[in-house]
Amino acid sequence: MDVLREFLHEDEGATAVEYAMIIGLIALATFLVFRAMGWRVFDVINIMQFKLKEANQTYTPTQ
Repeated sequence: MDVLREFLHEDEGATAVEYAMIIGLIALATFLVFRAMGWRVFDVINIMQFKLKEANQTYTPTQ
């Protein structure tokens, strides 16, 4: 019975759970930021690709 009381009053496990929750929230926030930025980066790359193709079509080299 004393072992059970000691186990219930121990708070070392709570610290590990708190750290795990903090790490989980940081990972979630990082994922969401990268996901949101990923579409913007993709759009910029597509715009650059379009502009380069357009510039290549209008450019006529002289000999």
